[in-house]
Amino acid sequence: MLDQVYLNGAYLAASEAHLHVSDLSILRGYGVFDYFRVINGKPRFITDHLDRFRQSAAGLELDLPLGGAELGEVIQEVIDRNGPSTGGIRTILTGGYAGDGYTPQQPNLLVLPYTFTPPAPTYYAAGCTVMLHEYERQLPRVKSIDYLEGIRIQPLLRERSAQYPLYVDRRGCVRESDRSNFMIVVDGRLITPVDDVLLGITRRHLLRLAGQLGIPFEERDVTVEELLAADEAIICSSIKGAMPITRVDDQLIGGGDAGAITRQLMEAWREYA
Repeated sequence: MLDQVYLNGAYLAASEAHLHVSDLSILRGYGVFDYFRVINGKPRFITDHLDRFRQSAAGLELDLPLGGAELGEVIQEVIDRNGPSTGGIRTILTGGYAGDGYTPQQPNLLVLPYTFTPPAPTYYAAGCTVMLHEYERQLPRVKSIDYLEGIRIQPLLRERSAQYPLYVDRRGCVRESDRSNFMIVVDGRLITPVDDVLLGITRRHLLRLAGQLGIPFEERDVTVEELLAADEAIICSSIKGAMPITRVDDQLIGGGDAGAITRQLMEAWREYA
């Protein structure tokens, strides 16, 4: 994390920014966040991210104390105080200080800047490996701070030589990863889940980009069987952009490398984003 952060109206050194131990983010994991890239000192897709941040807050009945324009100014100030950079910003809204340890109070608002370390280039050239994992998020549309399952299964990912999980619901449909959306390509058509997933900003813009490139797409359920039989598969997020999935557990996807549609999206994304 970089040095200058924002907490409840004040710009502080990170070492001086503190939350009380009664905050519900600490006691109960109750809060929401958003994360977006900063490119040459400017936040990327900021309107989309702040809209989602507000929607996530509403999903947990938390009142965001600043309007979109005001919060945008705070974010830019945090970026400027840390020096023009290429990195990331995390906005957090917590459940507040709860005397009874359970009832949400006045939320605490934080804006935290980070340096950025991109994924290894080999994941774009050779693709990544994902692990299928049965799990369903409580509130898929809310970007909450609860990443218990994703963190808990990190040893399992290492054991299976996978970089990321793909969550599978009780009906055998693949939903999303712990911090990413996913897509498949079948007969030149891009397909991505839309129900019971977090509607990622990168996902939204990749679909928009696909439309500009003349790549047909649809939003619908994707079964495990469809994923394993797909021509191509993609995992996507603010950090990853579009990254090819070339192996699911022990099975290769398509030809075992980045397919034509995936390569087209990756190349176009560099300029688009």
